[in-house]
Parts: sequence; structure tokens; C-alpha cells
Amino acid sequence: MSDVVAAEDSSGAVRAVGFGAAVHVARFALILATLELAPLVGVSGWYLGLAANAVCTVFALVLVTRMRLWHSTGLLRLLPSRLALIALVPLAAQAALWALPGGVVPRSPGLALWLLTLLLVGVNEELISRGVVLSRLRCDLRPRPAVVVTAVLFGLQHFSLLATGDRALGDVALTVLMTGVYGFALAAFQLRFAWLWPLVLVHAAGNLTSVLGEEAPDGWYVAAHVGLLAYGLVLLRGRPAGPPPGRPATAPASVRPASPG
Repeated sequence: MSDVVAAEDSSGAVRAVGFGAAVHVARFALILATLELAPLVGVSGWYLGLAANAVCTVFALVLVTRMRLWHSTGLLRLLPSRLALIALVPLAAQAALWALPGGVVPRSPGLALWLLTLLLVGVNEELISRGVVLSRLRCDLRPRPAVVVTAVLFGLQHFSLLATGDRALGDVALTVLMTGVYGFALAAFQLRFAWLWPLVLVHAAGNLTSVLGEEAPDGWYVAAHVGLLAYGLVLLRGRPAGPPPGRPATAPASVRPASPG
């Protein structure tokens, strides 16, 4: 009997990881489709990234609604606890770090459009990764493995930069590693507090300062990501915010860029 239970647990875990991977693949497919089809209606240049993010955001909202995750992920919760607010401070500080030492420098086509695009990135990536994927993984994996797999999938999705940009493989691989660490910290916070909407804002702010801020010294990147890894490990020592949500309907999906990718 125990062998049967173990086999069912194993197959459930495989399905959950497969669902998470399918979500990210579908997101990438949506990006590519938007980049191909948007020019047919007159969208071109920089605005292709905005269009791709708009499509991804709609997709993420549909998934969250279909899987009934608005309440369980904390999207509608104002403040779960003072501890959650305190735990948010290191993530906000990390986002601010990239604005040093020269601040944010507006670029074409203007700060307002950058703000809109990068907010959409934060919305669709958080709803998809820390919302949809983490919630699904928690149905069949223990909490800590669910966080790790969520982070790995989030990092790996950035290999899409090879198809949507002109960056070298080594540069993209480093981005995959760093975003995986960042995703680990965010997923650990979400597991502990189930408070997703602040992660959207922190994520968008971090994108804004990293894209429009002056490039930081290499040592800052290393220190910041070591700190994020330690931060995530500390949060994982605490009790998760609640029981895993009920198993959602499985369906692939997902989406990202700022410049697409």
C-alpha cells in the first residue's frame, strides 16, 4: 500500500512540475506570437515589448481567475501581519540598490511608458510564477521543494533572451542564475506570507532601477544575490502561511518582457 501511495505522490509531483514548465513555455510562445503578429496591426519598435507584456498580463489574469487564486495568493489582502511588512523591507532595499549611485535616468520613449511596461512585467511574472506555478506545485510537493522548483523554472524562462535579443550565451546564463536566486527569495516570501501584490510592486521597482539605473559594480551584484539567497533560506525556516490551495485546473500558460524576453 505504501508503494502505491509513493507512486501516486511521485506521479503527482511530475505532473505539477510539468504543469509549471508548460506554463512558462506557453508564456514564451505568447511572446513570440505577439512579436510576430503585432507588426501586422502597426505596432513596431520599442512598443512591441509593451504589447507582449500586455498580452502576458491578460493571460496571467485569466489563469489566476480560472484557478481561483485571488484570495489564496493574498492578492486581495491588505496586510497579513507586521512581520510580513518587515520582511518586505529587504526586497524593497534590493530594488532601490540598483538606483545607486546615479539614480534613474529616463530613456526613450519616456519614463511613463517605461513605468507602464515594467509594471506589466511585474504583474504578469508574479502572477504566473509566484501565483500560478507556486500554487500548483504546493499541491503535490512539500513547501520547500515547491519554492526551489518555482525558482528554477523562473530562472530558466530567461533563456528566452537568446531568441528575443542579441545577448551572448554566457551573459544570458548569468542572467538565468541571478533571476533564479531572485525568484527563490520572492517564492520564499510568498510561501511564508501569501501576500502577492507587494511582490508585484517590488519586482516592478527592481526592474525599473536595474533597467534605467546606472550599471552597478560587479561586487554589488554578488553581494545582493548572496543576500537574497540567505534571505530566502531564513524565510523557509518559518511556518508557511497556510495549507496549500486546492488543486487548480491544469492548463498551460504564461508571459514576459520589458524589451521582449
